[in-house]
Amino acid sequence: MFSSNSAADATLSAKGGLGSSPGGSGGSGMGSSLAQLFGGLFGNGGSSFEDAMKEFQKYMQQGIGGLQPYNQAGQGAINPFQQRLGQMSDPTAFYKQMMSGYGASPLAQNQQREGMQAATNMGSATGMAGSTPMMQAAQQNAQNISSGDMQNYYNNMSGINQNYMSGLSGLMGNGLSAAGSQGNLYQQLAQMMGGGAYGANEGKQQDFSSILSGLFGAGGKFFGF
Repeated sequence: MFSSNSAADATLSAKGGLGSSPGGSGGSGMGSSLAQLFGGLFGNGGSSFEDAMKEFQKYMQQGIGGLQPYNQAGQGAINPFQQRLGQMSDPTAFYKQMMSGYGASPLAQNQQREGMQAATNMGSATGMAGSTPMMQAAQQNAQNISSGDMQNYYNNMSGINQNYMSGLSGLMGNGLSAAGSQGNLYQQLAQMMGGGAYGANEGKQQDFSSILSGLFGAGGKFFGF
């Protein structure tokens, strides 16, 4: 009985059974095959691409969101800019609109009073007080002061209008630039997402290949192939 069991054990050992391997290294060959098998089963080639895509998408969305206020400000400036251009299409009506709020400035009023007082004093000194030439000269001086004051008001209003239009134009320009940058970021995001999806799929295919390789390798070594 003992000799028969010893013969069976020898036969099993010769065929590379549970206690040995074809290479004569015991269980190390089978252990290596199992390690390869479980390495394939738990491979994460695809998940690394997916994690990278998530991080990339997060930062790209932050960049796009950071440009959104400039985009919105540019869009908001379009209607006011167009409305003001429409108002300026009729120069006479636009001039009247700008000058509708005019009132003599305190400086002009003071200059007119001083001019009339000076004319009165001169007329008294020369004996021409109340004469037609003296009155005409005083009125002309008052008109000149008023005209200069109105011109100053118009220049100020015109400068304000120009600054307003320049501000709207700047907002629209910045908005257009921001929209273009957002478009570029969206395009890059789409390209990277597509490339990442391809990479993730390739990683998963490699993991599946590792599984098959592990299965066949372990099976071959176990059965002595």
